[in-house]
Amino acid sequence: MNGIRQFRLCFSLVILIVSLGITTRAQSKHAIENGCIVKTRYQGKIRGSLVDQNSKQWTVVDYYGDSIRIIPLDIKKVYLPDEITLFKRKRFHYKKGGLLNHSLGLSLGGVHWNLSYSRRFAEKFEVGFGLGVHQNSFYFSTSNSRHNVTVASFPLYIQGKYILRTGKKLWYGKLRAGWANNLNTWMTNDTTDGLLFEGGLGVTFKSKTRMKRYLEMTQYFSRASGMARDDGGTALSDIGFKVWFVNFMVTYGIEIGR
Repeated sequence: MNGIRQFRLCFSLVILIVSLGITTRAQSKHAIENGCIVKTRYQGKIRGSLVDQNSKQWTVVDYYGDSIRIIPLDIKKVYLPDEITLFKRKRFHYKKGGLLNHSLGLSLGGVHWNLSYSRRFAEKFEVGFGLGVHQNSFYFSTSNSRHNVTVASFPLYIQGKYILRTGKKLWYGKLRAGWANNLNTWMTNDTTDGLLFEGGLGVTFKSKTRMKRYLEMTQYFSRASGMARDDGGTALSDIGFKVWFVNFMVTYGIEIGR
């Protein structure tokens, strides 16, 4: 029954992702046209609409409608309109470039830490790779007792995102595939590696800084087999297992751009 529930939940997520992709692909009306952020040596950080750009002078119209002229030699760092989506209150999203992600995911049967690097391009797509430390648990019963087993893994994976909406909240669909690299622990031995898959829906929140918070709901699948140690002495020997971990994950993470 748990497998059926997990499948239905995963199917519902897919339907939700497709629906968002069809109905919410338009650019947010709250975005500033040609929005840019320019960090200068003497004028501080300037945010607004880039209305003119040449080798001698840039002109940015700020939130108050004032035209600010910038000498290119004074520029320390710049986020151009094709690199970010700028909103009022100084908040923005990345449209392209390299992104570092750090996250922690929780479920009833697992705890997952992940670190990944990816590149966003063409405003809609993002691809990358990563690694993690995952801990997944399962239980089974024998005639004498109930056995709880935890399998630790050090997964390596590739992942991709498709941006569904580029508004104030950046909605996206996500897929991840890799190799679990399961480890022997005090609970297990002869543990073998297995495939890993994960997919679902996420949302990234805009911010004033390089760091963006995001929240994901995903369906996770990972395979493992080995021997569960009977340290309690209730069974005659260690017990072999072969399982698929099927976990509904809720993940909180931080995205860092340049």
